[in-house]
Amino acid sequence: MSKHKTGDRSETGILDRIVAARLERIAQTKQDRPLSEVRAALADAAPVTPFREALESRPGISVIAEMKRSSPSAGALDSELDPVMRAGMYCSAGAAAISVLTEPDFFGGSNTDLRKVKRVAGQHGVAVLQKDFVIDEYQVYEARAYGADAILLIIAILTPEMYGSLLSLAAGLGMDALVEVFDEQELEIALAERPGIVGVNNRNLKTLETSLSVFERIAPSIPAGSLKVAESGMKNAADVARMGQAGAKAVLVGESLMRAGDDAAGLVKAMSRVSVNRAAG
Repeated sequence: MSKHKTGDRSETGILDRIVAARLERIAQTKQDRPLSEVRAALADAAPVTPFREALESRPGISVIAEMKRSSPSAGALDSELDPVMRAGMYCSAGAAAISVLTEPDFFGGSNTDLRKVKRVAGQHGVAVLQKDFVIDEYQVYEARAYGADAILLIIAILTPEMYGSLLSLAAGLGMDALVEVFDEQELEIALAERPGIVGVNNRNLKTLETSLSVFERIAPSIPAGSLKVAESGMKNAADVARMGQAGAKAVLVGESLMRAGDDAAGLVKAMSRVSVNRAAG
């Protein structure tokens, strides 16, 4: 049912482990809550806040502010994370959207976090991205049932056929998809489906280090019809401005915000105020 693509490149080692864990979890979840039950819950799902519209509505660079308890690259970040409190802070600070890590084994997240964030963000017109490792249609229905406005589709873990199927399903449920690539080869696969939003992850999966030059290298190959998102590695407003100059309309920032403590709100505000003169390109 879930045809995923892993193991074909050495740098997908961490993704291999995450996908293996997701496959086990999904199998168990399907037993506990059949797809028919999840689909029935869609009728009571919170209304969609259009994700792409939320990103396009800001005059400058739109910030997708992320929350997560931990990550393979950073380790523990905030084991006591309060999704409601952090969502309120992100909304008040000017985030255009909120990314919620729902993967449980490596990031300490859950769809319960997603639901809590949606209740807050929906009141502010702020869109919510479910950040997970989607490899099965079940997860797409589940994301919408819990209130997601958009899902993440990672080209590195999907066959082209599954990618196209999941993208279509998300659209059919009223959700956008942030299609994530790590290199030019993945971008070529992504663009075959004419995605509305393309994210370039600046993280090297082999070393887990980040370099903003990755987005700068790949962004020119993304067509104007796709909204460009720079992901990972931005620590301050100057980094956001650099990504904006390279063509990003939005940035996804997680680790820096989780490490900022009480300064996270100020960091979101500063990043959200970045404006870029795009007249040259």
